Order: sequence, then C-alpha cells, then structure tokens
Amino acid sequence: MTRPWMISAVLMSGLYGIPALAQEASHPPMEGPVAVASAYLDAMESSDLDRAENLFSVTSSVFESGGVEGSWQDYRQHHIGPELDQIVTFVLTRSDPESQTSEDGTMSFVAWPIAYKIELADGRLVNSRGTVSFVLVREAEHYRIRHLHWSSRPERQSGSDDDNQGR
Repeated sequence: MTRPWMISAVLMSGLYGIPALAQEASHPPMEGPVAVASAYLDAMESSDLDRAENLFSVTSSVFESGGVEGSWQDYRQHHIGPELDQIVTFVLTRSDPESQTSEDGTMSFVAWPIAYKIELADGRLVNSRGTVSFVLVREAEHYRIRHLHWSSRPERQSGSDDDNQGR
C-alpha cells in the first residue's frame, strides 16, 4: 500500500517542479556590466537618450573630460541632449573593454577605450579617441550605471610632433 502513495508523491512533486523550472527558464539572465556599458555606447551612437536613461541608476553622476556634469538627467538636458541634436553621423569604434566586478557582484567597473568620428550639422568633423569609464551597481536584477566618465581628445595626425613624444 505504501508504494502507490510513494509513486503518487513522486509524480506530484515532479508536476509541481515542472512549472517552477519552466518559469525559471523563461526569465532571461541578468545582463552583465559589459553588456550594459555596450548598450550605453550603442544608445549614444544612435542618439537614443531614452534607451540610455534606462541604463542609469536613480542616483548617478556624469563627468566629461574631468568636468562635473551632474546627474544623468542634468547631463541629458544641458549637455549631451543638445550635442546629439547637432550630430549628423556618429561612428564609434571600440577596443577591448577592461572589466572587474566585486566578489559579491554588487559593483563593477568597466573601462572602454574608444575612437569616434562625428559629423556635425554645421559641417565640422570631430575625430577623437578616449576612454569611457563606468561604475555600475546591481539594483534588483539589473546592473545600472552609477557613475560615467567620458574622456577624449582629438585624434593626432600621423607625423605630427605629438607622435614623437614617446606616448
């Protein structure tokens, strides 16, 4: 008599376990810090400020070339938004990022060397290289950008005196 009861118990536990496994499989894994940093660079290249905003922590800070821009919202409204409105084309080239995540996974750092070419509405061309540094924090199931520093300088022309400085 105990055998049919045991078989029923095993079958019932299997039936209850299947939805749990299916539910677990339907949730995508958390995007890693490098994927979030990449999504930000994609958003800048496509001038998608709403997409970029979704990547930021509620508490954020943005620096550009050493200057304090304020929160993401300040940066969007007073700096990057007006700049992106003047860009006709924006092409980013990325080198390999450097990434390190804390042992407990709550914080991560990503440094991404880049080069970019921009054509502005007034016809000017910008050809620069630099590094975008991200500090990301894990909030619930997502990494969010807590701090961003975009630092760049004009691309040096080959054969210029700067190329002979040993840098």
